[in-house]
Amino acid sequence: MSSLIEQETMETLAMMRKSATSGILVGTGAQGVDLSGFTALVPVNVPARMNTSAFPREIAGEGSQLALWRTWLNINNQQSSAAVGVDQAGSMTLFQEQDVYAPYKPLAKAGRVTLDAVAVARNYVDALAQGELQTLNQLFIAQDMMISNGQAWSIVGTPGAATLVPASTGGSIASGTTVYVQYAIRSGVNYFEGGSSIASTQANTTVGTTTSTNSVSASTGGAVKCGVAYDWYVGSSSTTLWYYTTTTVDSVTITSIPSAAASLPSLPLLSALAPGAGVLPLANPAVAGNGHPPTADTSYNANYYNGIMASTLGDYGALGPVTPGSGNPSGGIFIDNGGNSPSLSGGGIDILDKINDQIWASVQLSPTAYMINSLQGDQITSQLLGSGNAPTFLPPTDSDARTNLAGGGFIGRYINRAAGGVPVALEVHPRVAPGTIITRTDYVPFPGSNIGTVFSVRCQYDSMRFDYAANYNPGSVGGGPRYDFEIRSMETLVNRAPLAQAVVHNVG
Repeated sequence: MSSLIEQETMETLAMMRKSATSGILVGTGAQGVDLSGFTALVPVNVPARMNTSAFPREIAGEGSQLALWRTWLNINNQQSSAAVGVDQAGSMTLFQEQDVYAPYKPLAKAGRVTLDAVAVARNYVDALAQGELQTLNQLFIAQDMMISNGQAWSIVGTPGAATLVPASTGGSIASGTTVYVQYAIRSGVNYFEGGSSIASTQANTTVGTTTSTNSVSASTGGAVKCGVAYDWYVGSSSTTLWYYTTTTVDSVTITSIPSAAASLPSLPLLSALAPGAGVLPLANPAVAGNGHPPTADTSYNANYYNGIMASTLGDYGALGPVTPGSGNPSGGIFIDNGGNSPSLSGGGIDILDKINDQIWASVQLSPTAYMINSLQGDQITSQLLGSGNAPTFLPPTDSDARTNLAGGGFIGRYINRAAGGVPVALEVHPRVAPGTIITRTDYVPFPGSNIGTVFSVRCQYDSMRFDYAANYNPGSVGGGPRYDFEIRSMETLVNRAPLAQAVVHNVG
């Protein structure tokens, strides 16, 4: 036994002598570990969720499945004249009352952190705290999404067929090809999380026979309320159409016939889910489309509450806003900009002036803010600062300010000429789709209106953590000792004055 130990000892010493004569190299692993702080690359830009001035969050006074209030509707244009003859009674004032509902909906994101994950991260990062924080961030993003885009009513039934106009130039469609086209409309949530309306009625046209550089222009004939974008499907057979592209205006130029689903275009925050049949937004985000025209309507979801757009443009219904045309009109203003870009006109921006004029004509109020995507912010700023009317301000005495000027600019406020010069804020919101402008009026000081703030996020409970008991689950990764939890709220958006709001679609 002693000889065996002696032999192993001699071998070990020989290895040590060999190591000692080789020097210390990087490959020996004789170095420290430089642990920098833990980082996260998850954007959490949620301006609507955090704007508690425009969208105060309040807890309901009692438990209920829906928020309910009653309101007098605007029927000023139906009132009889107050001019009566001598000794005659005045005409009777007309009233129209509307019950308004906003159903509460739970929003929840779940998290899981194992006990072992907490252990191996000890003294570097608190794994449980990180799990909670990132789960809370995702709930904030969902709340921001719902405030702007939530929609519990369908955009439209089956959209009408597109209008097709062939051309002999601009593309690579072969001579004499019959081109078949369908489209589907995306709601606000669809734009960011996938899904769309059912596909439109099919249209087709045959291109000319004198060239192989043919193209086809397709258009829907106009925007629909809460339709922020369009998925286009194209084929050379009526039975096989493939996804072609997505546009934020109601038209597209088709230059070729796809043989497979195309890649998604570069649009800000457009959902990465493949378009087509089978897409179910939120319900099962792992289910992607098959690239063919959708056969189910996922433009709405009964689990959503109605955000600004849907509560403004939907009709008053029995249990909340419903598809336009199926209830009492809310009075909300809808503008189809016809695919035109914001343009300079008379020293101002045409579409903003049009919004202001229509709100003033309707309710004699000025909006508080235009909620826009960054692309429309760039367009409006470029139009105003790029014109000869753009002002330049130079400090009269500060030499450093005159020689250290900052280049560029952003139009943060726009003067409402219709309301006598009231400034209106331009707010960039990441979850307002390109091509859409939501115009928000936060205050309605009508006599006896009883409206403090127009909007509020009313909650049965707000952003709370709920812990689940971890069950025994052998043979499954993550099934060991763990912390399972949800962070959730039960909330709805209350919009007390849709008639003072406006939504613009189809902005080029």
